[in-house]
Amino acid sequence: MGVTSRVEPVQGSSPDSWVVRAWVALGLVPVFLVLALVLGHVAYDLMGYLPENDDAPLWVDVVCTIPSVAVLLIPCAAAVVYGRRARASGDPRGVIAVVVGALVALGFTLLSFVSVVG
Repeated sequence: MGVTSRVEPVQGSSPDSWVVRAWVALGLVPVFLVLALVLGHVAYDLMGYLPENDDAPLWVDVVCTIPSVAVLLIPCAAAVVYGRRARASGDPRGVIAVVVGALVALGFTLLSFVSVVG
């Protein structure tokens, strides 16, 4: 017997509500982007460096980048989770939110760490 994993719909929720939640999460990405950038600047300032200068050591760059990336991943992860729940509930529109949320998360993460290394 094979084991299959299936997401069970939550009691009292319709597929439309999961799609709406996924798109609201994606709509919050710009807000969280601003918060991530502010957090990165504050972290550099607390460490005694300016983010626009190239005088910070690599470990400071990494320590300041990780929380910024984590902040932006919050709405992206929510969009992916809610989009998957919508898809599991039978609404194919959830796939779009999953793809957009995953691409934004991957793009910001790669861009952040490439700028740290480069």
